[in-house]
Amino acid sequence: MKLKVVRRNPWIVAVGIALVLASTSYLFYIIYIYRPLPIPAPIGQPTLDPARVSAHSPQPSVQPYSVPATHPKQLIIDKLDVKANILSVGTLSSGALDAPKTAWNVGWYKQSALPGLGVGALLIDGHVNDALNSPGVFYHLNTLTSGDRLQIIRGDGQVFIYSVTEVDQVPTEQVNMAKMLQPITPGQEGLNLITCGGVYNYTLHTYSDRVLVYATRTS
Repeated sequence: MKLKVVRRNPWIVAVGIALVLASTSYLFYIIYIYRPLPIPAPIGQPTLDPARVSAHSPQPSVQPYSVPATHPKQLIIDKLDVKANILSVGTLSSGALDAPKTAWNVGWYKQSALPGLGVGALLIDGHVNDALNSPGVFYHLNTLTSGDRLQIIRGDGQVFIYSVTEVDQVPTEQVNMAKMLQPITPGQEGLNLITCGGVYNYTLHTYSDRVLVYATRTS
């Protein structure tokens, strides 16, 4: 008895394989990338899953780059093991504050103050997690407390020291951006930081809260 050999069109086989790979890639995206990283507990009660996040998650090494002499270049937060390049950002078409394209740089709002002027406040934002569901530069921002030290390195190499004065966490719609652009201590230069907090809203594609840190320059 002869067996009939069925020859399949190679193009049909190739298309089938491509569809399977595409479906698998999409499923990976939904499960591992789109799902946001849980935020640490509210201020004063930081709890982290040791299986997923270390107490101070290591960040990639800072790559050298240059900025104008008067612009902020790097942010250092020793308590959080943060040393991040500072990129200049503006606003989106919606009027919302823009953010860096990676989770390990921070953004300096270019309409806020410059470091070293002695007046006004710098406004810096950063991500809490990245697209791969890993902790971002500001993942532990809400664990800062009054008196913690922040450093800004300017483009000319000069270093400015700031001391945390206040840490807050509020619903996103209640963030007072006018306050974020002013020093928390009147008459003294300020440095204010902002990142996401609370619970992720899958409908709005954003977090419910914002973590706000206000600091005052000490030297």
